[in-house]
Amino acid sequence: MRLLTILLFVLPFQNCFGQQVVDVSRQDVRVGPGMFFVSGGEPFVTTKFVNLVEGTPYFKDEWFKGIVVDAANQEYKDIKLKVDLSSNTLHYLDNHEKEFIATIPVKEVVLTDDSGNNYKFVHSIGLKNVVNADKNKWHLWLVSGTASLYKKFEKDLSEFKAYGSATVEQRIKTREKYLLLYNNSFLEVKKIKDVPSLLSNKKKELEQFLKNKEDEKTSMDDRMIKLIEYYNSLPTEKNHK
Repeated sequence: MRLLTILLFVLPFQNCFGQQVVDVSRQDVRVGPGMFFVSGGEPFVTTKFVNLVEGTPYFKDEWFKGIVVDAANQEYKDIKLKVDLSSNTLHYLDNHEKEFIATIPVKEVVLTDDSGNNYKFVHSIGLKNVVNADKNKWHLWLVSGTASLYKKFEKDLSEFKAYGSATVEQRIKTREKYLLLYNNSFLEVKKIKDVPSLLSNKKKELEQFLKNKEDEKTSMDDRMIKLIEYYNSLPTEKNHK
């Protein structure tokens, strides 16, 4: 995953156990390690996946240091976050390390891992001009330009009960899909070799790129990113953002 250079921020939530009210309209109020904005969250109940033996409902199981933008463009930072791609919810820890689920609309999240790698997720509410965007979905942003590239994660839950056992075991399988955002519409990319046909105004150039510069030894994310970045670098006489 490539390092992103992003200026993003932090959001208001509600601690359901406390009665303190924070005036988030004050421009000098900031979130820090010892403070947490409170205006929209509910305690997380861990009963849904108590017998999960394989897979995860999250993008990653570990907590990330995060930056968040809500639907009202309130920006906050320094929050511990997880993105749940099964229920498409955002989990966070308050300053007492209690886990909550955000209940106010959030349109963007940037997660930073311990190695400094950043992962930017855009929610459907941040893609309101995309005519065929799924409702209530998180999309991992990869590239922006005349053609933008996102990745969508599908989480499939299955349950198994062994003969004679009273315990139901749960497994989650993750399916990844690449989506091209072009002319305000998502185009699913099933194989990288399909991209020239999807972006047909530069089909010859893209086919030549894949023939001469495609590196199958790198990750699929990097291969897709390089191809779409190359497309965006080409003359755009009749391309539309």
